[in-house]
Amino acid sequence: MSASYVHLTVENKVGYIEFYNPPHNALPAALLAKLTELIETASLDSSIAIIVLKSGGDRTFCAGAVINTVKIDFFIFKLVLN
Repeated sequence: MSASYVHLTVENKVGYIEFYNPPHNALPAALLAKLTELIETASLDSSIAIIVLKSGGDRTFCAGAVINTVKIDFFIFKLVLN
């Protein structure tokens, strides 16, 4: 498995958002934007009671953002709690 991805699956009221970007699961701007979008989508879905973030691969959970691809204000996330 070598292609980067972010996806959401729902099982028993649990929303699983998994991201993968080998080799260290660093998050460039595009992947971070998709991750943010899915967190927002899941937080607004009444069929999801809890969101679990998980990473693909077996080396690291997340190495952090790829700083040269994101703006500083990109890190301000708004979570909508119902």
